[in-house]
Amino acid sequence: MLNLNNIENYKWVKNGRIYTLENSEGKVLHTAEDRTCNGNFLTDSILEDLAAECFEELEGK
Repeated sequence: MLNLNNIENYKWVKNGRIYTLENSEGKVLHTAEDRTCNGNFLTDSILEDLAAECFEELEGK
């Protein structure tokens, strides 16, 4: 079971244009892909918002 109370234990890992939200054990919680021409659309702010939305959805389940 995911411990959603410790959001700081999760981080975004970038591999090319793919970003995965992973916990400290490497379990993938969410995946995002930057499909823009330059591959630089997903900013830290956008990734933070995506993580927050993901945690909100999981807490609601």
